[in-house]
Amino acid sequence: MHDLLVPDVALLEKWLADTGYESYICDQCSGLHLSALQSMDGILDSRLFVEPWGIMFTTELDIRNAAILPLSADLMRLNIGYPTLKLFLNTPDDAGPMLVASSAILSSQGMTVAQFNEFFAVNLETVKQLLQECQQLQYLFQSDDERMMFPEAIDGMKPSLH
Repeated sequence: MHDLLVPDVALLEKWLADTGYESYICDQCSGLHLSALQSMDGILDSRLFVEPWGIMFTTELDIRNAAILPLSADLMRLNIGYPTLKLFLNTPDDAGPMLVASSAILSSQGMTVAQFNEFFAVNLETVKQLLQECQQLQYLFQSDDERMMFPEAIDGMKPSLH
């Protein structure tokens, strides 16, 4: 029988490193940031959080302001198309809009390395597919150059109508 372990951040970091994925913990949150996804164009942040009940995987995609309405209309279809993810639109006051993709696995009773690896691999691949679809639908900012063309998305400023 396989050993069931209740993972903490250090154990997840080791499991990720053992499979060749870089991760780090920042000063701002208790999440384990995933370098492989964060380096992709269109992704703001991607992390694993250890909660008392399990592990939560979240990724935030950088949405163009002009894509908020079409994405809102398409959200139900996307949630059906990516059943292992929960997708929702977040429009914070102090930042640009983002599509949040999240998934969770219960681990309070323990899990094996193989279970974690499957959870992580499925979610990693699914987020990559979602990213590709959102890029094709032109929902995402594609580069820093585009952000410079629309500074209101960064600064939260409203464009002048004059």
